[in-house]
Order: sequence, then C-alpha cells, then structure tokens
Amino acid sequence: MIGVDTNILVRYLTNDDKVQASLASELLEKYSGQENSIFINNIVLCELVLVLAGTYKYKKEEILKVLKTLVSSIEFCFENQRIAFLALIEFEKNSADFSDILISLINNDFECTETFSFDKKASKIKFFKELIITNHEKE
Repeated sequence: MIGVDTNILVRYLTNDDKVQASLASELLEKYSGQENSIFINNIVLCELVLVLAGTYKYKKEEILKVLKTLVSSIEFCFENQRIAFLALIEFEKNSADFSDILISLINNDFECTETFSFDKKASKIKFFKELIITNHEKE
C-alpha cells in the first residue's frame, strides 16, 4: 500500500500541470485493480474538497462525483471507509462543509455525544451543537 498527498490527486483529476499529471497518473495506474493499495487519509480527503472547490471552482455536484468515484474504487482505502462513505452521504444532502461533516462523524464514532462549534452552518449537522455567545459573555 502507498499513501498519496492531496497534490497527487489534484494533478490526476485536473491535469493542470501536464508533467505532474502524467507522473501522478503513472503512479496511480500502477495500482489499478489492486484492492486497498492507495491510502487516502482524512486530511487529504478534506484538503481535496477544499482545493477543488476553492482553487478549481468545482461545483458541489462535481466534487460529489469525485468523492463517489474514490470511495467506490477498489484501489483506494481510507482511515475509516464507513465514515468516509457516511460523510459523503451527509455532504450530498447537507449545505455544511465536508470537513465539518467528517469531524462530526469521527467525533461521534469516538463516542462524543456532541461536537461544539461557533460555526452556525456546522451546528445544523447531526452531532454538532453551536456554542452560543450570550450578551452577558460579550461584555
């Protein structure tokens, strides 16, 4: 098994740098058909979503397609395949950031009953709860 950094996946997916894209393709294709041969950790997964959305202006539907392809490919394995798949499902039906969804699911898997945040959008995710600043605490 090998691990890959975000930039390998980005070059492979976007082909924005011909030399690096070619090298990334060669590397990944060496493992084609080999089950669980390419490891993608949670940080790389989150960075991938952020880079595709931010730098490359991928729409959510395009990002979902990329994630579904990765999760369903036999070559790729994740820190927790089940949680990565659940995060994908939640991301598809939720307006929250993918990373926040992944955080909530990981924390819940570690038996956290709630994950607190000041992020209003994240607080709409299952297992998240907004920590609200009251008028008294602002003083």
